[in-house]
Amino acid sequence: MKKWTIAVLLFFFSISFSHAGSPVWEVSNGTNTLYLGGTIHVLAQADYPLPKVFDTAYKNAEVLVFETDIGKMQDPEFGRQMMGQMVYSDGNTLQTLVQPSTLSALAEFSSQRGIPIENLIPLKPGMVMVFLTLAELERLGAGGAGVDEFYFKKAMQDRLPIQFFESPIEQIKFLTDIGIGKEDEMIKYILKDIDNLPTLLPIMKHAWRSGDNERLYKESLAPLKNDYPEIYHSLIVKRNLAWMPAIRQMLTTPEVEFILVGALHLAGDQGLIELLRKEGISVKKY
Repeated sequence: MKKWTIAVLLFFFSISFSHAGSPVWEVSNGTNTLYLGGTIHVLAQADYPLPKVFDTAYKNAEVLVFETDIGKMQDPEFGRQMMGQMVYSDGNTLQTLVQPSTLSALAEFSSQRGIPIENLIPLKPGMVMVFLTLAELERLGAGGAGVDEFYFKKAMQDRLPIQFFESPIEQIKFLTDIGIGKEDEMIKYILKDIDNLPTLLPIMKHAWRSGDNERLYKESLAPLKNDYPEIYHSLIVKRNLAWMPAIRQMLTTPEVEFILVGALHLAGDQGLIELLRKEGISVKKY
């Protein structure tokens, strides 16, 4: 089972593979066009160069659109705001909210990874998930810049206009809300499911690179939707629906936008691609 790990891979989406297919789609209402690219937020050096279709869409784009302001996430003020979201404000910690046996298992795992348990105890379970998953990704050699950061820096250098769907604090809140009230259950799942990363990550990368949304849905979203529908709705459906008005507006302007969001936001019957098609908008692989 891998449900909690999948939830965090939504944000880290999230090796040499076949380049068949495309992780970029061309979206058109018959008058105006934009590009929609599925990304992974954390990659290894071996994942570069990226599929050439990203560069092609970038060269044709006049505006870059990201999930959030990647530059602002480096701001010290954002760091202070994030810390306020990461920890409990009511005096609780994991030490008061999980069973002693669960805390002991967390301490053993963190010790194996060289992470002081004292760093984890004050955190909400969603942030423990982030912290441990990032550490595991780095251990697996996949802790480098992802597609979003790569093109954000490129757009800044090229002075290309940049837009965002969400504030960084809004993104952090999606994660910090996960597992509240079910801390013991979630920590147990995190410790169990982290072992799936060496197997799950290459599968997701391969599906992403080839634009195989059916595989992404089957391996990632379907288990999450079936077992934790509230999390699926909060992390995927709610956000996709919130982004749709902005995308519709972009299709009313002559400027060509290149939207880059986590690949799992494009998969499934409530992914952006199907939501657009249901409104009669043409979406085809670019």
